[in-house]
Amino acid sequence: MDIKEQTSNFKHMVNNYKLTYIIISSNDIGIFDCLSKESKSLLQISKELQIEENRLEPILNVLTFYKIIDKNKNGYYLGEYNEILNKDSKYNQKGYIDFAKTIMKKYQVLENSIRNKNFAKDNFKELTENNAESFMRGMEANAISQAKFIAESYDFENHNILDIGAGAGTYLITVAKKYNTVKGKMIDLLRMVKIENIKIEEEQLQERIIAEECNYNISFPTEKYDDVFLFAVAHQEPEGNLNKLLNNSYNILKPNGRLFLTSFFLNEDRASPEFSVQFAVEMLMNSNNGKVYTHKEIENLMKENNFKEIERIDKMPSSATLYIAKK
Repeated sequence: MDIKEQTSNFKHMVNNYKLTYIIISSNDIGIFDCLSKESKSLLQISKELQIEENRLEPILNVLTFYKIIDKNKNGYYLGEYNEILNKDSKYNQKGYIDFAKTIMKKYQVLENSIRNKNFAKDNFKELTENNAESFMRGMEANAISQAKFIAESYDFENHNILDIGAGAGTYLITVAKKYNTVKGKMIDLLRMVKIENIKIEEEQLQERIIAEECNYNISFPTEKYDDVFLFAVAHQEPEGNLNKLLNNSYNILKPNGRLFLTSFFLNEDRASPEFSVQFAVEMLMNSNNGKVYTHKEIENLMKENNFKEIERIDKMPSSATLYIAKK
């Protein structure tokens, strides 16, 4: 690669931040909520958003260039990304955009997080307490398609499920809505539990699902379960904690009970795939000593805790990998 190509490629990488800010700002001013599959003229959009046409047009055109929205002779509309940008879609990613906005602020102090691990601990506390709503919206946006995949791919009839670190509660709620014989419990931090209970009530699942405050590193449920959900939890814990968590999960499973575990895992070179290596950097900012594990590391930890029939599913509707193992 000659100097000209090196310079061009490097500048392109450096300038990637611009598109992120454009998407976040477009969401904040209401562009995505304003658009649908039907075309709207620049004038219409300008009037709805109460923003001058000449200040709005460059943003709409750059979104068009990146094919985030589309444009025809009648105006602008949601095309290829309609399902995730349409405000009425259940797959809407506005929550993920809000979450990205929170994370972007933390990237501005990445140097501090690299130099000082206590800085990262404070970030994690702020994220899960002060910014809990944003955190939950981001997690839910990630989880919806995965939860639907799991609910439709596996049998949960008459199962009692423990959802550890349940976050937005999307997984257990999705499974419980598909199987009216499912019962379960979510355990999480107090701030999260308050939001989970609101969602349980909204879905009218109070008779079958409960959410309880529990620090799983200090205490753990004792009742037996058919399935344990560990979704987006493994990377939050250092190896010692994760080993204990897997052991506790194994002990509360019924015979032939199943562990469902997802995270973003590294290949053995630790320099791929793209999302996982970037996520490992993000963990420096938001981790309470967590770790992005390799596939071999997580598989070995499950084997050390007596799990068997370990199955790896990479074809999830996200960058995550799903592992299923039996007691």
